[in-house]
Amino acid sequence: MTTVHIEAKNYQLVVSQFVKLFRQLLAKAKNDCFETKGKAFLTEQLMYFIRSHQAIEMILPGFPCKSPNTNSKVFGYLPDRGEEIALEYLDNFCEQVRKFYAPGCKIIIFSDGTTFSDLIGVSEETQDKYNTTLKNLIKVRHISWESLDSFFSSQNGYDALREQLMSQYCSLDKQQVEAQIQNDEQIRQTYQGLKNFLFQDNPWTNSNYPKTKKTRLKQSGEFAKIMIQRNDALTKLLSEKFPHHIRLSVHGHNNSGPKFAVHVLPNDSRCITPWHNVVVKTSDNQEIMMKKEEAEKLPLTALVKHHQQPWYFIQSTEEIWSECELEIINPPKTGIRITYKGNDNQQKPDCSCLNSKTLQNLCLEYGFVVLRGFHVDSKEHLVEFSSLFGKPVIWDFGPVHTIRPKERPDGYIASREAVPLHWDLSMPPSYLEASGRYEDFTPQFFILYCHKAPANGEGQTTVVDGRRVLENAGSTKVEAWKQIEIDYFTKLTYYGGKKHSYPLIMQHPITGEDILRYQEASSSKLQTFELSSQSLPQQDFQQLITELQAKVYDDSCLICHDWQQGDLLLIENHYMLHGRTAASDLTDDRELWRVQLLPHSLPQRTVLNFSNELDSNKIA
Repeated sequence: MTTVHIEAKNYQLVVSQFVKLFRQLLAKAKNDCFETKGKAFLTEQLMYFIRSHQAIEMILPGFPCKSPNTNSKVFGYLPDRGEEIALEYLDNFCEQVRKFYAPGCKIIIFSDGTTFSDLIGVSEETQDKYNTTLKNLIKVRHISWESLDSFFSSQNGYDALREQLMSQYCSLDKQQVEAQIQNDEQIRQTYQGLKNFLFQDNPWTNSNYPKTKKTRLKQSGEFAKIMIQRNDALTKLLSEKFPHHIRLSVHGHNNSGPKFAVHVLPNDSRCITPWHNVVVKTSDNQEIMMKKEEAEKLPLTALVKHHQQPWYFIQSTEEIWSECELEIINPPKTGIRITYKGNDNQQKPDCSCLNSKTLQNLCLEYGFVVLRGFHVDSKEHLVEFSSLFGKPVIWDFGPVHTIRPKERPDGYIASREAVPLHWDLSMPPSYLEASGRYEDFTPQFFILYCHKAPANGEGQTTVVDGRRVLENAGSTKVEAWKQIEIDYFTKLTYYGGKKHSYPLIMQHPITGEDILRYQEASSSKLQTFELSSQSLPQQDFQQLITELQAKVYDDSCLICHDWQQGDLLLIENHYMLHGRTAASDLTDDRELWRVQLLPHSLPQRTVLNFSNELDSNKIA
């Protein structure tokens, strides 16, 4: 573990910054006591870690399994967008702490489904699939996982795990629980909440369960008493095994300590959990949670899928969305395809019928959007549609570049050859370069329209998610890359003909995020594309290029889009790199129309993605 020396006078500064950030994570009730009691309790816990220069450690029981109520609450038994948001949010909280406290912050998620899964009819196999999928859902930096089988033998199944927990840690018998329900208002409210929860979640499909509502409610009450006993045992286990960890909870508390109620959704401070709800992305691009039956009643919604699994609902302002299928192309978050579901006898809808703001938000989130089954009738029509996303770049041949193989190509773009990875307008002609500043001549979006499709499997457009490349590389590598600048040169074609230099890592002109600016070399006889660098010795530079090539062509980052006639691609040019696979003479009719789009204006970083929701600037 990396440690740093913190001067005694700075201890309180770290505490102060952590508390300010922690307030953003808290879910507060009407009787909240964080400021009067909880803050002092938390401070004592923080000082334990800070004095010994350790990472601040927290533990959150939760992420047990999906509710078995797939009729009204959730999509199915596997994690979906809700869990993805929650993990991103919690992991990013820890990342923000690391920015002002070098030892960092860690969260243990104690998956507590084994404690009660038998009471709601969730099988061991279903719970295991949920937890395995959850751990592989996103790449986390500061989260680790524990469960009952971390401390007890699971050789004889989950019933045996629960028996070991209860025999060693439970101090409440049934009569004591019933007495507490009668005499303690808080326990009585907890009991009623658990009873209702168990009644709603339990599928009641087993023949041993009662059939009538009255008897099912009675059975839920008995299960709730067992739940209170098991919660008591689990609390004692966690206190013993994690005595210094800051205890987080997804259930309501007054935040006086030792438990602190937190919310796991950035835009919602309620104690609401993804394993009992689904996510709806609203027309103003906010993500909220609600029961599935409530989401299905919302107007103008469409379902987004992920590996053919329902992932979340998206709202817009047009009815056409309900007639479309949406599928994430390379999960978790690279590329999204929107396909109109009308039959072959129906007229294709105009490409402009989809809300441009919704499309732009999806493109910012997923890097590129594929529209399939929509109508474009001319180049003028394409320019009109494209203008919804920015100002078309006007070349000396106009705003539309027709890309098709020429009999005598003047470069690889006008040939059947592969096109190396690049970003659009990296090598601009002087008449487009204007001030010379990257953001002044580099389009934020560009649109490709397939006027004539190539042969199947040929002339694919390759798209690389630069954000995923940086994520895979890790923060240490990215920081080192920020010191490197690469020089690019190619002979004169329809674009530039002079050397251009770019830092390997730049900042998005609007969001301020780190972006990868790398272009692939080419030794084509038609057109060479040469790379060099003054930042590194030649041998080190070649090693860097070898490493970059491996990373951009990693399966998690690279997508090869097979064109269908009429496909439209909207690509975010700062986040993504793109190129083309080679083709044969079968593809001589391949024809794409391209329009590049500069922002209508350059706002001061107003387009924020989720990872910036917990901004360290807010705690300074």
